[in-house]
Amino acid sequence: MRFKEMQNQAMSEWQAMQYSNRPRILIGMATCGRAAGAEDVFDALKKELTKQNIQAILIPVGCIGLCYLEPLIEVIMPNMPSVFYGQLTPELVSEIVEDYLVKGNPRPDLAVGIRGEGALNGIPRLFDLPVLKSQVRVLLRNCGSIDPENISHYIANGGYESLDRALRIEPQEIINEIKKSGLRGRGGAGFPAGRKWEACWKAPGEEKYIVCNADEGDPGAFMDRSIIEGDPHSLLEGMILAGYAIGAKKGFIYVRAEYPLAIERLQTGIAQAREKGFLGENILGSGFDFDLQIFQGAGAFVCGESTALVLSIEGK
Repeated sequence: MRFKEMQNQAMSEWQAMQYSNRPRILIGMATCGRAAGAEDVFDALKKELTKQNIQAILIPVGCIGLCYLEPLIEVIMPNMPSVFYGQLTPELVSEIVEDYLVKGNPRPDLAVGIRGEGALNGIPRLFDLPVLKSQVRVLLRNCGSIDPENISHYIANGGYESLDRALRIEPQEIINEIKKSGLRGRGGAGFPAGRKWEACWKAPGEEKYIVCNADEGDPGAFMDRSIIEGDPHSLLEGMILAGYAIGAKKGFIYVRAEYPLAIERLQTGIAQAREKGFLGENILGSGFDFDLQIFQGAGAFVCGESTALVLSIEGK
């Protein structure tokens, strides 16, 4: 199947879900949510929906960045702004189903905020909260909004479109775009990614590799984990694109062993990407071969900027 056909199919499925007449409930199932009891809340939610005979669409998602409010859910009723509820317990989630989904009372006393058009019972807008108001989400734009284990969700939101476009141009053109974008390393040195890629592209030799360091040595630093748990295909797409740009045919992802959920979602994502033809031989009919392998451990490896690459190609 050509990429455009895959994209059209994914977008059609996404739109059908967005405009369904069934309620949708997104529940944070990243490490922070699970540590706070999200699995128990999810089980209670499913039981209450069955009890009330409500045919809702349940979507496990990554962290939206409000770890202190986990377990967190987003309830989307047809033609209504979505409502976020935080610090939930099995008992509270049962109340929300009964009061909002059955009786139409969105329970402003339990709500954290709303997202979408319109107002709802005086509930504030989520992104007007002080912790979110100044944020411009780029790498984390999909986290908390898509199912990280559903590649179609990623494709429907622009995923792999940059790779499809990049495979039609020469590596030097990609590198020039990265240089013009001003993209830099996310570590303290902030080394320009375009210069690094160009050096790799010009380096002699046939065997070249892309390595992603998803280890985090700083206490409390969970950026890599949050991206991988909430939007793993953004990392995979960036690495494939980087491999094409520098002439590598193999990539390695080093993940801290204490992040089992991140590892699990990467494994799922890699399997899905291979099935769709984004990894392996002759990717999207381009003649380019590339594959990925995960390594687990507890020490630092090497670092790079492949996670963010796709954003520069998109011009964001």
